[in-house]
Amino acid sequence: MANIKNLHMWNNICSDARIGIKKTMFGLFSTVIYTPTGSPVDAVQLEYSHADGNRMNQILSTSSEEMAKLMAEFRPKPQLNGNYLAEVCHSRDGAFLAVRLYQFSQLNYVPVSDVLVFEGEQARTVREMFLRKG
Repeated sequence: MANIKNLHMWNNICSDARIGIKKTMFGLFSTVIYTPTGSPVDAVQLEYSHADGNRMNQILSTSSEEMAKLMAEFRPKPQLNGNYLAEVCHSRDGAFLAVRLYQFSQLNYVPVSDVLVFEGEQARTVREMFLRKG
């Protein structure tokens, strides 16, 4: 699990009105919360092959009706040192998910998508694509 404050998209996440930051232990620790449900938000960074990342980018840029169908059929496999990097922030209850896709270019990951935010059932569907077991 990645530290959410180290993500490239951290500024986008913390400026979202649906996200709250709760300080604990005299301000030494903080927890990111999806405020509508009060659920903590976790972050992961997943790397993918060029083929999987390219397909993922195509899927994320489709309409929401088409996206759910395409995601059900797509099973990307995370790998080490991938050509694409997905930063994913998701609430533990599954009601919120934010994702941004990056491609490795000239010794750095550059964004190839905007920060996409999903809520409710759509967040659960998108979460399956990234955090599916097996």
